[in-house]
Amino acid sequence: MRVWRLILGVALSVITGTAQAADGGARVDERLVYEIVVTAPGTRSQGWHGTIYDSTGKPVSIEPGQRFETAVGTFESVACPHLWSMCGMIHTDMLAWMKTHDANVIMGREPWAYRLFVLREGTKSEGFEGKIFFNGAEIARCQAPRATPMGAFVCKERTQLWDRAGWYHESWP
Repeated sequence: MRVWRLILGVALSVITGTAQAADGGARVDERLVYEIVVTAPGTRSQGWHGTIYDSTGKPVSIEPGQRFETAVGTFESVACPHLWSMCGMIHTDMLAWMKTHDANVIMGREPWAYRLFVLREGTKSEGFEGKIFFNGAEIARCQAPRATPMGAFVCKERTQLWDRAGWYHESWP
């Protein structure tokens, strides 16, 4: 009887998209699409770097100034001339925002990262979820806007499977 309960539980979690990886990490049905990592946090050399990942999980590499279209908007490749640069692949709306806002705030020496995942990729229920990580731990979703070294992030609860949910930079539409 326990075996059947286990099988039923696993089947239901796969169907509903809640299955977890064996190591307790990312969900089985999600893939990393975009990531911002703060480099040298808390130092005068602090910067951050954005990376877009293709459908095979490999970083997309294009020349600075070139743009890359995704389902969550357009990203532009920005050169990394200094350690303290905000560079790599940056959402074009964030690039415009960076002209009038402080986009590299020192907030201690702990590591920060932002990750955007696509969920149920290739299905009619495909959606996206943004997550913020501080000192290796995910920040609970949908509190008030969250200040980060990359600027403020706002949170949106999921209303549909195919919705965009979680944390998104305040400049993103």
